[in-house]
Amino acid sequence: MRTLLKLLLGSLLLVLIVALGTEVVALHRSALPLPTQTTSPVVVRKSTTAPMPPKMVRPVADHRPPPTKLRKAALPVHDKAPAN
Repeated sequence: MRTLLKLLLGSLLLVLIVALGTEVVALHRSALPLPTQTTSPVVVRKSTTAPMPPKMVRPVADHRPPPTKLRKAALPVHDKAPAN
């Protein structure tokens, strides 16, 4: 039981150290000055004169056989002959 408790506390301490290190790195990155931008940003716009791609419409293949007459449910077979 003590071994399991030590393992659990050790893993929690490791997770805490990793989280704290990640936060420190993030804070240092945000404190760094941004490099000056030497070129203008590139803006890509969708052309309004480009033709739309053709749309293909295909019929859906039906794998069922065509409908036939409705069949009546099979009647249960009795071993006894009908009474007259």
